[in-house]
Amino acid sequence: MAGREKVSVVISARNESENIRELIMRLRNQNYPEDLYEVVIADDGSEDGTGDLIRQYSGSWDNLKIIEIDRITAEHPGKKNALQQGVDYASGDIILITDADCRPGRNWILSMVSCFESDIDMVAGLSRIECNECNKYGSVQWYEYFDFMAMYAVAGGLILSGKYFSCSAQNLGYRKSSWEKVGGYQQIMHLVSGDDVNLMQLFRKASLKVTFNRSAASFMSTTSINNWSQFLNQRMRWASNTGLQINLNPEFFIYLISVIVITFSPWIIMMMNWQFGMWLLIVRLLIEMSFIKNVFHRIKAENKIWLSYPLWMIIQPVYMIIVAFGGFFSLYKWKL
Repeated sequence: MAGREKVSVVISARNESENIRELIMRLRNQNYPEDLYEVVIADDGSEDGTGDLIRQYSGSWDNLKIIEIDRITAEHPGKKNALQQGVDYASGDIILITDADCRPGRNWILSMVSCFESDIDMVAGLSRIECNECNKYGSVQWYEYFDFMAMYAVAGGLILSGKYFSCSAQNLGYRKSSWEKVGGYQQIMHLVSGDDVNLMQLFRKASLKVTFNRSAASFMSTTSINNWSQFLNQRMRWASNTGLQINLNPEFFIYLISVIVITFSPWIIMMMNWQFGMWLLIVRLLIEMSFIKNVFHRIKAENKIWLSYPLWMIIQPVYMIIVAFGGFFSLYKWKL
């Protein structure tokens, strides 16, 4: 069946004139039968000419469809409303989701579709920071690159073990019939973010099966963030979903507590007994660094990036406190 499924790639785009050309060209050059896929872009009230660019390309490519989203009349303006309308319009049996600033490889559709065995309802894929000129990256880009890879390494491993905690709308696919079974985005439409992880939790609650695509052909690239302020704003926004994720999946609370304990306990113990705390920190460093090196090699991370782990481990406690605090008190900004 793989390679013969009708696919709809659905994208919500708002003020993405700088990115939409590259994405459309990459989607147009997919190694997948052209009569078996379409691209549906929901222009979510763009004010920078994004809609004009999409219409320009759709005039020469019949597979490209555009939906104009009226944000003024929408009960819940935002990305999930645009995606809801896009998926409703889509004719494919399999829906693939990505963001307008992402860069799929030529075999992305083919690879994602190949994971949809008869019992699979959702496929989560890996997204990585584009690293064409990594030697020119500053501290925030290196940290973001490493953090992205570490996050996906853990999330992917948990999904493959049956623990559905995290995924990203930058690289996600699901059966339209399964999406309809959980009511689409309607149950989570009122939330500003969470069109990916919260949708996954709805799939989990409905006993639908999720898998993770480990093939390098499916890996998605995205542009890096420019500064620490943007990076922390993004992560605080993600963290704002934590409470709902716990409500949708109480097991996530256990996972979250274990992460907090592993991250902070060596530092806390070091204040009381620095020798024992240092020993715990070294043990953690050796175990996790070995894991990171192995996994990063499998997911084809930038060569030697795993050596950044000690610095990442030292920064992580402070980063987690800032992000958790900002997410809880909604100190982030959203591109509405």
